[in-house]
Amino acid sequence: MLSNKRDWLRQRERRPRVLLFPDAKRTPSSIRRPRRTPIRIIPLVIAATTRTLFVSATLVGVDRFQSFDDFVVPSAAEVRRASAAVVFSGAFERVDAGLRLVNAGAIPLLYISGLNANAGLRPTHIVSQFSTRNPDIADLPSLIQCCVRWGENADNTLQNAFETRCWVKRRKAPGALLLITSRRHMARALTALSSELPEHALIPYPVPDAPASGSPLRPRAFEYLKYLATIVIVHIPSIDVLLGINPPLAKGCSP
Repeated sequence: MLSNKRDWLRQRERRPRVLLFPDAKRTPSSIRRPRRTPIRIIPLVIAATTRTLFVSATLVGVDRFQSFDDFVVPSAAEVRRASAAVVFSGAFERVDAGLRLVNAGAIPLLYISGLNANAGLRPTHIVSQFSTRNPDIADLPSLIQCCVRWGENADNTLQNAFETRCWVKRRKAPGALLLITSRRHMARALTALSSELPEHALIPYPVPDAPASGSPLRPRAFEYLKYLATIVIVHIPSIDVLLGINPPLAKGCSP
């Protein structure tokens, strides 16, 4: 009897043990851990994706930079489509171009935004300032009296656009507008004015930029950055807050 019991115990010890809870105790020979993706791969994937997006954005930006100021003077027929011309002040050559178009009968009316001392312009001296610059215009005082209007409050491109909108609304001007400004400034001016007058077609009329004293790349790059900033700014709902730096414009359009 005792011998049989000992044989039974020996046979039991020789049997492989079965764990009721395998996860509670694992041996390297019987249970292997599932393979997992190393955590170190995740930062590498993120870094690679970021680099790809950065390179793509850079290529798009470079392509835009090469062509953002690629504007040409419109044809005479295209100019005649405009019901009025608008000049964003900042260079006398822009006003010269507008006055010559009015004098030639190409456009019926000229509006100059930002005609103030900050732009080197004075309403009381506009005839004397531009008569010597435009000797081909026989009667500049009469031309200005009949066909030239201006606003005196705008100090930057966004304010030029807002001031122009006020004038267009007061005049109830229909049809397309001819926008006159320098070639480098045109993209930024178009962006600002189209946000204020989305229902009006805008015809760009570029004026040659003043020669750069150094490398032309630097002013182009600076203007391109301001152009990109303007694209962002015009999509801000509270854009009128930015006009608050000029109290007259902060009050809105005057009647």
